[in-house]
Order: sequence, then structure tokens, then C-alpha cells
Amino acid sequence: MKTNWQAFNNHFCKSLSYILKATAQNVVAFFNFDVTLNCPRASYTTTMKKHIFTITIISAFIVTGILSSCRLKCVHGSGNQTTEKRKADDFKKVDISGAFKVHLKQDSTLGISITADDNLIKYISTSVEGGTLHIKSKKNFCDPGDMVINIGVKNLEEVKAAGAVEVYSDGKITAKDFSLDLSGATKVTLDLNAANVSTDGSGATEVNLTGQASSHKIDMSGASKINAFDFVVGEYEIETSGIAHCKINVLKTLNVHTSGASEIEYKGSPSTVNNDKSGASSIKKVD
Repeated sequence: MKTNWQAFNNHFCKSLSYILKATAQNVVAFFNFDVTLNCPRASYTTTMKKHIFTITIISAFIVTGILSSCRLKCVHGSGNQTTEKRKADDFKKVDISGAFKVHLKQDSTLGISITADDNLIKYISTSVEGGTLHIKSKKNFCDPGDMVINIGVKNLEEVKAAGAVEVYSDGKITAKDFSLDLSGATKVTLDLNAANVSTDGSGATEVNLTGQASSHKIDMSGASKINAFDFVVGEYEIETSGIAHCKINVLKTLNVHTSGASEIEYKGSPSTVNNDKSGASSIKKVD
């Protein structure tokens, strides 16, 4: 079964392949166009064809080299999973990058438990700086298998994630002010009770929320989506672009600024709905 990292890596490499191949084709087309207009004599045409051939070969080597680097200089997982426990200084924020599955539990342990292949754990860095727990990999991993990190945190204020990270809450998270800052192909699933919540998402992020909050401010772009029909909020402030998709539950006020082909569906009966939309974006009430 492909891991999140494999899927992310494969998608990146395929996308890069298409881009580079298209670039090479455009360069060749450009020189062919130049030959037709400015090089009528056969000798010039022959010379330009040689240049075209050279450029094509160089482009092929560039494509091959870059795509090969997607698999080079990486550490392969052993397949033998083990668990390591670590201690951490007090922190209120978590910053994660890579392809980890992270489970957050609100308690006072401040403990970190990492389950991964035994030859990879030493390359998984956990450090606390300025009240933020940073989690990242020191090396590139190939076929690492599941890398699961369990975190105990007393007071959580922010989760920042990039790459192919998955974040889950084990039990309810209670906070005053709470923010999510997400990019890449991250996925976050939380049971949350908070006063004020802020969510910023770009790329192909996915947010699944249950619980409640007094207010929720959302800024989503790209193909991001929020599933929050079971997250009851008093006031919503939403700004979306691209093909972002939000499913929300609002009680009092809904202010929306949408563009592109983004879509917002809402439950509830807010007394105020302000809709500033452009492009093919839409907002609709659902039962």
C-alpha cells in the first residue's frame, strides 16, 4: 500500500515531468518557428535543426536527472517498526512538516511517542523553540511505512502543518484562541471547543471539525476544503478562492468573500448573511 509520502512524492514527480516536457516542447517549437520565418536557406535550416536536436537532448537529460533525484539521496525504511518516547519542554504550538500521522491529546504529560521504522527514528527531529514544538525529518525517506507521532499537550493554541501531514485529536481539545495554518496535502481532523478559531489553508488541504466556537475566520485557496457541519459557530468570516469548498454550521452572522469556483454550503439560520462573490463561486443554504 502506498504511504502518504509515496503518493505526495509520486504526484510531485509526475507534475514536474509534465512541466519540464512541455517546456522542452515549447523551446523546440520556438526554434522551428524561427527557422520558418528567418532562415529560408537550406544551410541555415540544417544548422537550426542541429540546434533543435541538441536542445531536445539536453532537455531530456534535465528531465531524467531531476526525476531521478526524486528517488536518490533518501533513506529506505527497514520495515521493522519500533516506538521511542521523548520528553519536551512546555509548548503551546506545533509545527509539523513531512509525511507524519500526528495524534494530539490534551493532558499535562508533554510527552512525545514516535512509532516508525527503527532506522528512521533517529532522523525524526523534535525540538521546542519559543514555545513551539517543531517536528520534521532530517533526511528524505523512501518507502518509510507509517510514521505515527503521539503528542501530549496541556494548552494548545496553534497547529501548523505542511507536506503530507495528517493530524488527529484523541479526545476533545479545549482552547481560548486556536489557529490552523495548513499547506500542501495536509489533513486535519479535530474535536474542538474554542472561543475564537482561525483557519488558513492552501493547496489541497482538508479540515474536518466537530465541536463549537464563538467565531471562526477562514481563509482558503486552491483545492482546500472544510467539513464542519458538526462544528457549530456563532459568527463566520470566510474568504475563499480557487476551487475551495466549505461546509459550515452558523448561528448568527455569516460574512463571505468568494472568488473563482469556490463553493460554500451552510446549515443554520443566521440573522445576517453578507455575500460578496465573483466568478463562478456560490453560496447556498442546506438542510
